[in-house]
Amino acid sequence: MSLMLNETQSIPAVLQHMLEDDSAVTALADRLARNLPDLMITVARGSSDHAAAYLAHLMMSQIGIPSLSIPLSLVSLNQPPLRLNNAWVAALSQSGKSPDLIASVRYLKSRGARATALVNTPDSPLAAMADGEVLLPAGLEQSVAATKSYVAMLMAAAQTVGHLERNLDMHPSGLLEALKALPQQMERAVHADWSKAVEVLTPADKMLVIGRGPSLSIAQEAALKLKETCGIQAEAFSSAEVKHGPMEIITKGYPILVFAPAGAEQAGTLAFAQEMRERGAKVLVAAAADKEGVNLPTIQTDHALLEPFTMIQSFYVLAEALATARGCNPDKPHYLKKVTETH
Repeated sequence: MSLMLNETQSIPAVLQHMLEDDSAVTALADRLARNLPDLMITVARGSSDHAAAYLAHLMMSQIGIPSLSIPLSLVSLNQPPLRLNNAWVAALSQSGKSPDLIASVRYLKSRGARATALVNTPDSPLAAMADGEVLLPAGLEQSVAATKSYVAMLMAAAQTVGHLERNLDMHPSGLLEALKALPQQMERAVHADWSKAVEVLTPADKMLVIGRGPSLSIAQEAALKLKETCGIQAEAFSSAEVKHGPMEIITKGYPILVFAPAGAEQAGTLAFAQEMRERGAKVLVAAAADKEGVNLPTIQTDHALLEPFTMIQSFYVLAEALATARGCNPDKPHYLKKVTETH
């Protein structure tokens, strides 16, 4: 068994642990509720940046806080005169060691922002630079491809927003209650039959990955994993954004992976998938089995915002199988290393 598959299979236990000990995210939600920020800025790269996009979606859709992912070179190298007196910085990183993340948090704090580090490594320089820390309990991740640390970041995002909803006495969305069943649903997602995707994608050299709303984060993550574990040139787009130009490259036989979880975005995403199918593209649709055109059945959750969890869980199992089918080692890409330090 590859390290990637072993770590993917450990994700349900990581999430259960986070449910049983949510003290760090509860404390974070308490701090935010006492002084609610007017703006959230995320600082992250790679898989962590994809998790940050999910956190941003939740903050905007559930709490109403505008959120942006700041270009790191803008603050780490150029240092513009930003005014951030009531801004909150969420810095997400597996290792917490990258110099540009640390420099960015340092500068954003100097402009008046508060900062919290969500990291998977104890005693990291990033956490030391921040005002607070959420230490993720994913444990040591040995495969180069991050899996359990990414999903732990998604979990911390959902827990923080759920507790913040409660602290602010907002209309309850049921997010916190729905999280309780998530580990069991993730266990089922490990065993979902996505073999159709291995058949379609084994000969592929390029493809698109489609999501929208809360699933755009996992589309971005899936595209990255397809690059780094399988050597496929995969690019992620919103099902709406792809019509503004990128759709031109979709011709007969072109492979497309579509994530279509429940929610306001689902109907449009499924309509896009059908349009591309009629064009002759090889369309793989991940959604509930009762939806038309689905060939990658997903495990439903108790809240629409949590369906991206079970989708990415099943996808990670697929990515490992696909890498093996293509003769790649998912644990050891040729040109990558586990900790990347950029400046």
